[in-house]
Amino acid sequence: MKDAEIFDSLFRNAIDFLNRALDELDAHPKYALIDFASAVELVFKARLVLIGSMWVAEEPTEATPERFAQGKLRTVGLELAKKRIESLTDENIDATAFTVFQAIARHRNRVVHFFHTGLESKSQREAVAGEIYVAWYHLYRLLTGPWRKHFSSYSKLISEFGARLQSLAPFLDAVFDRVVKSNPKANTYSKCPVCSYQSLDSATGDRYQSAICHVCGYIEPSHRAIQHGEEDFVANCASCDGHQTVLATGFGFKCSECGESFADCTTCDYCSEHWVGNSDPDYGDYLSGCDYCNGALSRIKDD
Repeated sequence: MKDAEIFDSLFRNAIDFLNRALDELDAHPKYALIDFASAVELVFKARLVLIGSMWVAEEPTEATPERFAQGKLRTVGLELAKKRIESLTDENIDATAFTVFQAIARHRNRVVHFFHTGLESKSQREAVAGEIYVAWYHLYRLLTGPWRKHFSSYSKLISEFGARLQSLAPFLDAVFDRVVKSNPKANTYSKCPVCSYQSLDSATGDRYQSAICHVCGYIEPSHRAIQHGEEDFVANCASCDGHQTVLATGFGFKCSECGESFADCTTCDYCSEHWVGNSDPDYGDYLSGCDYCNGALSRIKDD
């Protein structure tokens, strides 16, 4: 198969999964999560194919046309796909968008590899609908923004799926009626840019969140720290191997993936990555480094 054929097959498969996610939501919300997460991963793989089909394989040297055609190739996941796209091109995936994609992927993994409690309840169906709505918002912006030149020939398919999202309206209406209508603070809310309900709350009390939607769950990141010459703090979690899943909370540090809180944070002397959850006193020093860099010793050995 040629790279163009692989790209086309991957993206059309992604669209199929997106549509199936909507078909499954009401009766089988856990399958909707699996389908939507698979679709996002397929879009990232399709982008990788345009760089070179070999990069879709976990081991690029194993990427032969025969293995692609037979479906026997071990391919990258979402995290590795992002890393390769950013290292092989001048593109940077929006951090807020990727956090949303990661959340969907984590929920999919819980369903596939363990179990996810409560997904059959009405409130959980509504939560899944909100997650899909927000994730599509970010995926659509990626497909029609930075990646527009690559996916423009599929604009009709993309628009058709966007129109189908109106089927989620009953789920979002229910959340609005239950959570927002009776809230005495609702008159201070503004219009959400994703779901368009008057449900965007700017009184979050969180330094890193300037607003949050009480209907679809959209989070608007705060740029106040950047405006004051700082960078928003993110760290990695050694307890659950979460990549940039840790935020400073004002009470220490908390991982959004495993939920654990930490009092201290380590900054690697060699690569400047931030880490929590590692008790090794030498972890992150200049010579031995961390999980991402292996320190100066690795460079000395290579030399």
